[in-house]
Amino acid sequence: MFKFSYIECSIGLFIYFGGVMNNNCVVVLTARGKTRILKEGGSQSWRLNAHNAGKCDYLVCVQNRKQSWGEPEADHHTAFLVGKISSISQSQEEDADGRWIINISEYADISIPNMWDGNRNPVSYSSLEEMNIDLNELKFTKLNEDNSSKTLDKISIPEAKRLLANYFDVPQENISITINM
Repeated sequence: MFKFSYIECSIGLFIYFGGVMNNNCVVVLTARGKTRILKEGGSQSWRLNAHNAGKCDYLVCVQNRKQSWGEPEADHHTAFLVGKISSISQSQEEDADGRWIINISEYADISIPNMWDGNRNPVSYSSLEEMNIDLNELKFTKLNEDNSSKTLDKISIPEAKRLLANYFDVPQENISITINM
C-alpha cells in the first residue's frame, strides 16, 4: 500500500510523493479534546518539521489537562486518538505563522493512560509498535469532508516558496515555481 501526501494552494499547486505505508507516528501532547480535533480536521498549531511529519502515517494524540482552553476530554497524559494522516498544511489559526496542522482522514478512539514520557517538547516521533498500539485492533471512522481544514484562499509566490522550503526542509533559493497558462 502506498501513501500520497500533498500541499494544497489556491494556485492549484499539488505536490505528491509516494512511499510504503509504515506505522510511524507523530505523537502530540495536546490541550485540544477529541471533539475539537475532529471539528478542525486534525491537530494544530504545531511548530514542527513538516517534511519529517509528512513521513509518518499516523497521529497519536495524548491529552494535556494543564490547560483548559482546548476543551480537553480525556484524562491527563492519556492517549485518546489515533488518526490517519492525510496531509500536513499551514495552520489557519490567527497568529499561527510557522505553525502546522496535521490533517487526518480517519480516526480511531483509544484510551491508554500514562502515555507521555515527560518530554518537554509537545511533538515527538515514534511508531505504533513502540507505543504498544495494535493497528489490527483499531476501528477507524472516516472524517466528514465538511470537517477538513480550510485551504488557503490566496498565496503569493514568495509565501509558496517559503512553505515549500519549510515542508521539504530545503533553502528557499532551491525552490522554483513555474506557472503555465
